[in-house]
Amino acid sequence: MGADSFTLLDILRRAAAHKGLKLQNGEPPCLSEPITTYRLDERLLAVLEDNGIRRQPRSDCTHEIFTLVDENPQKKIPGWSSSDYWNFKLVANSKTKFDMKIILCVGFGFNYKARGISLVPHAPGTFVSPVDQLPNFRMFRALVQSGGATPAVAKELAASDGTLTVTFTDLGLGGIRSISQLFSEFAGGNGIIDEIGLNGDVFEPAPHPRNQQPGDELFVAEPSQGKVFDAWKNQLAAYRAKLDVA
Repeated sequence: MGADSFTLLDILRRAAAHKGLKLQNGEPPCLSEPITTYRLDERLLAVLEDNGIRRQPRSDCTHEIFTLVDENPQKKIPGWSSSDYWNFKLVANSKTKFDMKIILCVGFGFNYKARGISLVPHAPGTFVSPVDQLPNFRMFRALVQSGGATPAVAKELAASDGTLTVTFTDLGLGGIRSISQLFSEFAGGNGIIDEIGLNGDVFEPAPHPRNQQPGDELFVAEPSQGKVFDAWKNQLAAYRAKLDVA
């Protein structure tokens, strides 16, 4: 397949570069390198308060933690508590000054339904940060819209509904599909062929490689997909011939 084959990380890196970003880690879930950092001074804390992100007194009465909570409505997930707050610790050797920084970055996810890579805003702080997407988006949006120089992708995300999509067509990869998707089509619902594919010794490229890491999943651009089908067809025929001889 040569230049027409890509790992998931290859595609995520390409999507990041398309928006002027770089990945900071080498395995999913992937985040970009920091876009910019905001130090939360009185002006920015007032901006956040106007957006429903407010300081909340701590029930444990500690004076060593500063807590901001997104008090806007949250998406409820049965069995899970909302992750909607940021904790900041005191600066080393200080009794009154907190390390109040928010680092803007972008998360990346493969989105088959949207036919592309989803970009999602992240706004971690310096100690404890929310996991839920909505609080991250609200913090990200409030800070970007507060003014100052930020890259275009940050402004795009702030103006979005919480996610952007870089399509496979944008990346020159229209019609790309994973090896597992292609093999499912090749097997056509035949359980025996599916089982042979799980074996890992008959088909190359292997539809279900052993010990595959998430970022190593293989994808094939449209021009080479027919070649993969042809290879599998020939390999299946050779496997059957061996069984007939036996």
